[in-house]
Amino acid sequence: MATSDGQLSEAIGDAGAGRGASALVAAEAGVRGHLDRFVGDQPFDAPMAAALSQHASVLHRFGDPDLAVAAADLAVRTYLHHQSDLVGGHVIAFRRAAAVAVDVHRAFGRGEIARSAAGLAERLSPGVMSPPDVAEPEPLLARTTLAQALDRMPEPSAGGRASLKAALTAPATDCTLITTTQRCVPDDVPVVAGLLAAMAGAALDREPGVGLRLGLEAHVLYAHGSAAQLPAMRYDLGTHGPAWARMLLACSRTCEAHGRRELALDLAAWLGGVAQQLVPFAVLDEGTRALAREAVAWHAELLERAGDADGATQARAFATTFDAFG
Repeated sequence: MATSDGQLSEAIGDAGAGRGASALVAAEAGVRGHLDRFVGDQPFDAPMAAALSQHASVLHRFGDPDLAVAAADLAVRTYLHHQSDLVGGHVIAFRRAAAVAVDVHRAFGRGEIARSAAGLAERLSPGVMSPPDVAEPEPLLARTTLAQALDRMPEPSAGGRASLKAALTAPATDCTLITTTQRCVPDDVPVVAGLLAAMAGAALDREPGVGLRLGLEAHVLYAHGSAAQLPAMRYDLGTHGPAWARMLLACSRTCEAHGRRELALDLAAWLGGVAQQLVPFAVLDEGTRALAREAVAWHAELLERAGDADGATQARAFATTFDAFG
């Protein structure tokens, strides 16, 4: 549990610094670590509620609002069953979750639920101010949910978009989905990530918020699949890695174009990491080699714009790796 708590703390720090892609990945890993402590319908405990609160806070800033409010609602409900634990840090966690729940429900027209959450927060922790770490949502994302993003995409085939939406999303008030990786079974992670990444690339120029939402969801899936060493990500990265890289590159450029420098840099840092993993495939494949070279060049350019001359020099030095392959 200590590792999971550390990942959630890291996620909070990344979110506060504007590193949304990293924050979402760390929060996902942290809350999954806590969820793994429970079997079947085993009731959640106060530490799980605190983890859900931190996860909800990160999602509120950069994640799908439906996931954010589901996690927040579950945290509040769990604390209702553990009111004796509402002291010290758990009071802050409870108020944080309640603040996320109030904000998201209100923003999506669920005023009655928002008022109920606000009332519970005041009744169970009277006089305590809402915590300062519930930041405003990332403006470029414009509170876009994955369900809304999928609705904005062209119909891929008869019933295709509706089927995909039904498979990957659930009503926020159901509280059945609280993490991105719960959207599909592990074996489907690379395929679903690839679908979302492709849609992100198609949407970014037309609707940046829609494209970025799709891209961040794909990124969390790809990063989880890579960290978990899922067979497709471990043995077939030459197929899935380029799609991940293209999506990160497009999302980073879009964020930079809209003045979201920290998020653009964060996405570019992940892009550089993926490019490193693609080196073995770039040896033989010209398309992968060109993509990796472009990815590293973009990372270097961003670092230079941000005033990190040493980082830019290191990135450009790495880019010469691909020159040796042709």
